[in-house]
Amino acid sequence: MAISRRRLLQVSAGLAIPVRFSADAAAVPAGMTMFTEQLPTLSELGVVDATAGGSATLRMVNATHRFHGALAPTPTFAYRSSTGSQTYLGPVIVARQNTAFDLTVSNELGAHPLAFAIDDGLIDDAVGEGLLPAGTDDAVGPRAATHLHGGNTRPEFDGGPLDVFGLGASFTYSYENRQEAAGLWYHDHALAITRLNVYAGLAGGYLIRNDDDPGDGSRLPAPPYEVPLVIQDRMFAADGTFAYPANPNPTTPRPWAPEFFGDVATVNGKAWPNLDVARGKYRFRVYNGSNARFYLLKFMVAGNSLSFHQLGTDGGLLDAPVRMSKLTLGPGERADLVVDFAALPAGSTVVLANSARTPFPDGPQATRRGGAPLSQIMRFTVTAATGYTAPLPARLRATPITRLAGRPVAATRTMTLVEILDEADTPLMALLNNRRFGSSDYLTAPVAADTLEQWELVNTTGDAHPIHLHFTQFQLLDRQRFDVDRYLTAVYGSDDFEPGTGPYQSPGIAPSVTPFLIGGAAPPAANEHGWKDTVVAMPGEVTRIVVPFGAQAAGGAPLAIGATYTGEYVWHCHILEHEDNDMMQRYVIS
Repeated sequence: MAISRRRLLQVSAGLAIPVRFSADAAAVPAGMTMFTEQLPTLSELGVVDATAGGSATLRMVNATHRFHGALAPTPTFAYRSSTGSQTYLGPVIVARQNTAFDLTVSNELGAHPLAFAIDDGLIDDAVGEGLLPAGTDDAVGPRAATHLHGGNTRPEFDGGPLDVFGLGASFTYSYENRQEAAGLWYHDHALAITRLNVYAGLAGGYLIRNDDDPGDGSRLPAPPYEVPLVIQDRMFAADGTFAYPANPNPTTPRPWAPEFFGDVATVNGKAWPNLDVARGKYRFRVYNGSNARFYLLKFMVAGNSLSFHQLGTDGGLLDAPVRMSKLTLGPGERADLVVDFAALPAGSTVVLANSARTPFPDGPQATRRGGAPLSQIMRFTVTAATGYTAPLPARLRATPITRLAGRPVAATRTMTLVEILDEADTPLMALLNNRRFGSSDYLTAPVAADTLEQWELVNTTGDAHPIHLHFTQFQLLDRQRFDVDRYLTAVYGSDDFEPGTGPYQSPGIAPSVTPFLIGGAAPPAANEHGWKDTVVAMPGEVTRIVVPFGAQAAGGAPLAIGATYTGEYVWHCHILEHEDNDMMQRYVIS
């Protein structure tokens, strides 16, 4: 089916056109007040202590969870530890660098809380491509695969989209934890239903400690002054069940929606919660666990923005704290922040505010124009108690980050991000290199172990996409605008093309974007100079990253990824609706 790319690029909202809130979409149930729920902290979320190694078991179970006192209990999924009573999300696993740990996950899932949103067309496509067995029924016994997001794991323990196991089965993941201290997370990754399994509750935090970050309060705030913030937008029906608006466009009626934007902010499983804080520093391990929503976050007090420091990115600590007034976080990204409440009088309130548009960055801001704003996330109430008041270290790491910019690369790959629409401009799917996930073309372009590569992520679409690579941590080199229409015409012969067409070659994958660049390249912001596993590729820009594919990729210089493994991994957009259909590709390290 021919697709007019110009028509797509003229639509600033990009993929999210069909998911504007329609008349039958759920509204916030009556009585759900803001800031009346208390935020669950680390101890209340539950902790699995893996710092000494050993093993642990998590059970994936059906549960009911109370997101708000005014809302009826919601049917959910949860990762439940042997000593916990989790009813949504999972416990925070705390590991130690170079201390191996085995995690067994058992699938005890029954009826899916979002069975009505399962798209049989996606399942049928995967069966037809030989990716799933016939007879798959995720409505009553969902498949699952637990991925350690940001983890440097062997391919057999990666928990990728094809590594699924069903009801009554279990799998043991071996994590060597050779990488640096970082705030990772684990979540479901089952092909074609990731968006629904994660929505239902299958996600949790994973912290790695080392001497730079021992977790004992000697260098940085530690519990109770270290608090995870798992930010997710959700939507509820009046009876407390999850809502998930379907794609309402009459030309392509289907349960799959191109992006989901909820109207309720939840943090650690509570709707618009409050956290009472002492007058001192708090370390917030922030996770964007939303399906599709970006956040542009500020800490607001009495109409003013409260500055804070960012200590780390996805893959670990920065060299030094970076002072900031706002933070942009795409789905899948994490940030390690310190906020100091010491100067605020007792009784002060600080609101975590959000001004990101949906879809990001240029979607409509107002609801009446089709936007889905979620302007307040949670609140902090300052008490009279004195908290953690030690100064932040001027240097966060004993060994500075190995800088990859300027080092020779084994290959430069041009990787395109494209969207496919029907004749009515209704989104059908999103693709990488214009290939379906089931395509075998990736086998023609393997990656050599222990090499550096430069990947140029060429975003031809109208939306920002958070691109995540499994196995590794990489560094952002720069971003630069390019002429989208001219580039697409050069690649495909015109700006109308079919899925699966166009060049796919080693190592370039697609033709170079260099002749179509506009202006100069913009370097990373100060808080982007760390290790990343998920990077935001902005619309109409090429985002350049330098990627190590093994522990010796930088000639023996220390890297965050820890170890060299060979085998098959995936890379994908972390907007969950996109990765489910079909913005995900495999790659092989050989």
